[in-house]
Amino acid sequence: MYKLALYGSIIRATDGACIPPAEGNVDYQKYLQWLAEGNTPEPYVPPPPPIPASVTRFQALAVLAAGGYLPTIKTYISTLGEDNITRLAWENAADWERTSPTLAALAAMLGLTDTEVDELFIAAAQVSA
Repeated sequence: MYKLALYGSIIRATDGACIPPAEGNVDYQKYLQWLAEGNTPEPYVPPPPPIPASVTRFQALAVLAAGGYLPTIKTYISTLGEDNITRLAWENAADWERTSPTLAALAAMLGLTDTEVDELFIAAAQVSA
């Protein structure tokens, strides 16, 4: 059993060996024989994108608006006192840290899982003005 890797290399499942596509390589020849017997390697699956440690306020707001979360958040924020740390962070933070307790509180209020927050951060990192 084999799996395709980045840049045309092949990974042998039995031991994780990386086999370069070189005609003189004995392991590559065995792989070609395996293919000739009608076998198919597992496709290359790129790793997931890294989760940004932070995004700008604009990036976060853009993604929250696109996801339809802004009205709920604004309503929630309006119920908080002016000196509440969550409100202060919402209104003033230039960057939003993924590990922020304020962010965790807002995510919990929205019912978002950690995976969903990660996905929002990944999407936000792609936003530019």
